Amino acid sequence: MRYLILLAGMGKRMGNAHAGLPKCLIDINGELLIERLLRQIRQYDACADIHVVLGYKSDVIEPLVDGCRIIVNPFFDITGINASLWFARASFDQPLMVIHGDVVLSDELAANLLAMKAESLVAYDSSVLDPKEINIALAYDRVTRFGVNFTGYSGAYAGVFKLSAYAARLFAGTLDRRVCRGFNESRTYYFFVMRKLIADINVVFVPFDFARYRWKEIDYFEDIAVARTRISGRDNADAC
Repeated sequence: MRYLILLAGMGKRMGNAHAGLPKCLIDINGELLIERLLRQIRQYDACADIHVVLGYKSDVIEPLVDGCRIIVNPFFDITGINASLWFARASFDQPLMVIHGDVVLSDELAANLLAMKAESLVAYDSSVLDPKEINIALAYDRVTRFGVNFTGYSGAYAGVFKLSAYAARLFAGTLDRRVCRGFNESRTYYFFVMRKLIADINVVFVPFDFARYRWKEIDYFEDIAVARTRISGRDNADAC
């Protein structure tokens, strides 16, 4: 399976904490976040083909992603996630899983997520019900809505999605057409792409609920301590 890890962001919501280092260099109980994620992918998928998008402090991250295909977003400081995905559009020529680089997963969660047979999926957490989050809605065991500022949501998006070969091509093509008309707002998100895919009868997004697992997305400095506490202990026990 191919994996695309998004690591270009500056993590501005962290402020001046963590000495200005990228979030993927946060230590999670003895492992840097990116080292942890790469270990998990390679441990649970021996044939993993890993692509990474770098930008902010790429020179610091690059030595840690040996064996990965490196893609660079040179405009990381004035663009958002859509630009990173666009620069990686060649990676969408086959099925792939896209993972935000600030997501901390337990080993159990990583193993079960990577073992999912669904061609396309969206990860979410049904225990996080916050109207300010990016949310998804479900009906008949499929994702029917993805975005912000709507009611009737089923939980918060968890920063991971998987695409079939058809969905991957549609994702890249939809994004490319928008970008070729101009980047629009520099900080835009890929809501419009997901809406396009959800509306396509050939794409069925299966929901994968993180609620029963230990995980944390790191947005703010205080999330680091939460992630370390939440992840600690069980991973080592699981390995025994």
